[in-house]
Amino acid sequence: MDNFAAFIAGWGAGIFGVIVGHPMDTIKTEQQMSLYQRLSVKESVKIIVAKNGISGLYKGMYFPLMSSGILNAVFFGVYAICLNSLQNKRGNNSNNILPTNNGYYYDNFLSGSIGGLAQSFISCPSELIKIRIQTGKGKNKMKLHENNERKKSSTYLTSRDVYQKYGISGFFIGAVPTIWRDIISNSIYMVSYQYFRYNLNGEENLKPGNLEILVAGGIAGVLSWLPVIPFDTVKSRIQADEFHNRQYKGMIDCCYRLYKNEGIHGFFKGTTMITLRSIPVNAAIFYGYHLLMKILVPHIHH
Repeated sequence: MDNFAAFIAGWGAGIFGVIVGHPMDTIKTEQQMSLYQRLSVKESVKIIVAKNGISGLYKGMYFPLMSSGILNAVFFGVYAICLNSLQNKRGNNSNNILPTNNGYYYDNFLSGSIGGLAQSFISCPSELIKIRIQTGKGKNKMKLHENNERKKSSTYLTSRDVYQKYGISGFFIGAVPTIWRDIISNSIYMVSYQYFRYNLNGEENLKPGNLEILVAGGIAGVLSWLPVIPFDTVKSRIQADEFHNRQYKGMIDCCYRLYKNEGIHGFFKGTTMITLRSIPVNAAIFYGYHLLMKILVPHIHH
């Protein structure tokens, strides 16, 4: 029941995170896609709004909203199973996992990385569809709007287009940088979150409240994203590439071309928006997760 509860709580937490962070994710993608120039947040917003109006900030949100629940359910579920198993092997009670337990932070690091690996098999196809819609490369359906025909990107048609051209493997274009990103970031994510949650005031507090959860979630989001921004940039470039005339042969080729054309700065496009976005999104995710876990299994220390 407890591991199942972690899946359910992760599902709800993922939905919390998408609602809070999707507009900033759209801005980040616009910055990463800009060739030979560095767009500011203001310039990116102007471009997005000029092309699609204010609703453009929420472009491609439908699929992540559906998939992010599954993605976070898998991550938190696998993380909980691994952490409970590792702590049990050390002779610790899985109903009362605390930082005073031996191997606590090491087990969080390992459980986070395994959860990240599992998550990458969902995040890769989810982000492929999202990025193709955000960058205007998704398949459109025509909609009548105030007597004018207006194109509207379709998650279903974009997914069908990918499948028709490449089959199931098409959904895993960009899988290599996605796996590297998710393993590295999630191992840092859980260790930093648990550390700051229990040590935010400079000394260990074994009964942290909502403030500690929110602040630690925001800090963990920033610390887990900063080392993997280059992987995310390369992943976005590969996933937004043309299907018929591919510019990049793979991760190494993309890295080479990006460095050759734009230098080291090319790998860190969108850093400001990623950092700003990660604070409220991850605060919302952890708050939602703990809130739902308290409702589902109130007798366990979370």
